[in-house]
Amino acid sequence: MKFTLEKYQTDAVEAVLTSLAKARAAYLEDSERTAVGLTAPTGAGKTVIATAVLEGIYKGTPTRSPNSNMTVLWITDDRALNAQTITKIHQASGGAIDINCIRYLGEVDYRTLEPGVIYFVHIQAMQKNSTLHAVRADGTRNDKRTHGAWDMIANTARERGEDFLVIWDEAHRGSATKGNDRKSIAGTIVGGGTTNIGTTQPPAPVVLGISATPDRFHAAMHAADRTMRLHDVKAGDVRESGLLKDRILLRSLGESQSADNTMLALAVEELKSSDEAWRVHHETTGDRLVEPLLVVQVEQGLSPAKEEARLAEILSVMESTWPALSDYAVAHAFGDPHGPKKVGDRTIRYLPPEAISGDDQARVVLFKSALTTGWDCPRAEVMISFQNKDSYTEIAQLIGRLVRTPLTKRIDGGHDRLNEVAAYLPGFRTEHVARVVSALTEDETVEVDIVVAPVVCEKSATVPAELFDQLDTLPSYTRQRASFSSRTAQLMRLAATLTEHNVITKGSAKAKQWIVDQIRAADGQHSSEIDAKVDDIVSLTISTTMIAYGETIMQSVGKSSTATNERDLEGYFQKAKRLLPDGSANWYFNDLCDAGEDEVDAAVRLAAMADLGFKATIEEQAEVLIGTWREQHRAKVSARPRHVRDQIEPLWHQGSTPMLPTTVEVRDAYPAATERVRDKATEPITTYPSHLYVIPPGKPHPGEFPVDTSRSSWEAEVLDVELASETLVGWYRNPSSGRHALAVSYEFGDKHQLMHPDFLFWHDDGDGAFVMDIVDPHRFDLADTSAKWSALARYAQDHTDRVRRCLAVAKVDGKLRALDLTAPGIDDKIAEATNQNLIEAIFLADGMAYP
Repeated sequence: MKFTLEKYQTDAVEAVLTSLAKARAAYLEDSERTAVGLTAPTGAGKTVIATAVLEGIYKGTPTRSPNSNMTVLWITDDRALNAQTITKIHQASGGAIDINCIRYLGEVDYRTLEPGVIYFVHIQAMQKNSTLHAVRADGTRNDKRTHGAWDMIANTARERGEDFLVIWDEAHRGSATKGNDRKSIAGTIVGGGTTNIGTTQPPAPVVLGISATPDRFHAAMHAADRTMRLHDVKAGDVRESGLLKDRILLRSLGESQSADNTMLALAVEELKSSDEAWRVHHETTGDRLVEPLLVVQVEQGLSPAKEEARLAEILSVMESTWPALSDYAVAHAFGDPHGPKKVGDRTIRYLPPEAISGDDQARVVLFKSALTTGWDCPRAEVMISFQNKDSYTEIAQLIGRLVRTPLTKRIDGGHDRLNEVAAYLPGFRTEHVARVVSALTEDETVEVDIVVAPVVCEKSATVPAELFDQLDTLPSYTRQRASFSSRTAQLMRLAATLTEHNVITKGSAKAKQWIVDQIRAADGQHSSEIDAKVDDIVSLTISTTMIAYGETIMQSVGKSSTATNERDLEGYFQKAKRLLPDGSANWYFNDLCDAGEDEVDAAVRLAAMADLGFKATIEEQAEVLIGTWREQHRAKVSARPRHVRDQIEPLWHQGSTPMLPTTVEVRDAYPAATERVRDKATEPITTYPSHLYVIPPGKPHPGEFPVDTSRSSWEAEVLDVELASETLVGWYRNPSSGRHALAVSYEFGDKHQLMHPDFLFWHDDGDGAFVMDIVDPHRFDLADTSAKWSALARYAQDHTDRVRRCLAVAKVDGKLRALDLTAPGIDDKIAEATNQNLIEAIFLADGMAYP
């Protein structure tokens, strides 16, 4: 894989490969048909996961042999989606999957589909009157084909069996189960039955369904009596990975007057601001330059004359606001007719939806109706819709396509705007915006904060500046983003990163040489054991047993030896390359050959070492060098800018937990909602004084910070109590995720998670120093409450130099009580309280009235 997979992606790949292996075995043994389901929300990288699965099938993994005979048929419901998916596979695999082994079904005319090839077909190409059929529905023959598409698929299913895999992309589409539903073309390929041209189709032996909303697919597979093997990617894991933007900002008019062009100018200004921020980020970090895009949804149903006038007006407003938005920078993705569109003396070029993401010269795209299924453009950071309030579902779907991060990571360093998408809705009043919010929150595939009527809160000038320094150095935790197949792979990534940032020189060469030296040393220490294994590999013992005809008595008549065929020896070496981590087998093979060893002998020696378990030795030595480099360069790296530290420090983490120690990152500004949705309308959010970040002058409630306490009245009571303290000098509403939040690592079941206490309060302790309190009002009837609070207690006790007071607050018998989490032994007591009755008992016995 060219891309480094997130841990949840690695887990998904392993789960799918395991399920497919079981599915193939079940079909081979008793013709049991299986449907493997991969459910992943928007932005999870479903195509990247599928690409890694295909690599695992065709190239093998450290624990699986390759299967070069597998034939794959990938089904979608859109021609453009096919092209987009093929491009993504090629990019993600980095050439590991040969582009010549990916074909469209319509390009071939064979009796059966070829082994080792991935075929793509979209269901429109399989319609009744399609030219892909050898015999049409009316019985007439197609002179241009010998074998029709249905014939090729049917023959492959019958003859290739477990070596034929059907991948159904967007599998929730066309998975009808009701008797009056027309069975889809994809459903017939998967489930078998009568085709749309009257032929009989056998069911696909093994199916992999990929979907964001899988319910209909699951129901269809159960109705077809298929064994189901499912793997779900959790939306929270995707969000934590940084592959999704943090927030969606919904901007609408707070009054009834029309201001379409004013809102358009504001959207263009936001695009310009985003463009400037991305250029600063590029110059600061060296990351790829992102050219942000504005998506404009124009009105539908206008007469040709009115449409031309309206488009001319839009073009004029955009160009006058930012002159760069002219000529080639503006494109349209209108439906038929495609091609350039004349607007007065200007021509707007046509850009197909699937080409938008890759065309950096396009800075504005105009369209009318919803864009293509599966379309996404991570650099689309601003949108404006001039459609009416009844289009809220379509607008919500469009916004849902804009939430991917363009660099596939969260942008740190205070550039919060680069983690947001802004939607301008000039035709929507507050009650209409509530409909958009409802449509977004009801979509379980989108897990992003939705900020209504956002305001950018600035650092407060009235709180002590030292508080920001204390927050910026506050110990915290973050999830390890990168996952590695081995410590050796981690070492190689560390070596490359240290070299990139001039911490060391020629890091990759040094790391490889270290591994080769350690393998050579191990080879010398265990040479007799390895030599014996080599002799065993190169010579096969053939046993002969004689059975006389008609008798049941067997007699051994001897053994003989023969040399192992070189083809088998090559197979052993290929297995060794899979077993030994990263490229270590090839590195030592080249070292042996450079020292004069015969290539076959060198390959056999590597095969012997792999069989004897030398992987563990290599991994141990990779850990040694990672640790050595950490100790040698930790001080130098700690003095580098945060974005450099964030790239290096996680790579020398060798703990068993996926959570990495870090510090909270202070932001320059804190975007916050000033309105919330309630009962299909919006209402103002209460604001509070003394926060570290405040609404700027010129806005309603300047100098205060909005906190939505509608989901917990306890939070409002806590704020009233804590803000009344005479010693309070400032406080912080801790975010629920991200680098700007205090995060505490905890274990729940077999998973490592992060919890984020609600509030941080700073007080003047009387001698000129500022001390921090953590207060976390939290329900205790949730299953993970004891795990969270016991972890928070350990955090407070481990950081007594930073935390004065740490309170868990809950309502018991109708009254708020607080539990002091800094008390000795309280962490163990809470950890043992595995239900709400036990936690309540601790509050009554060890807690105190609050306030």
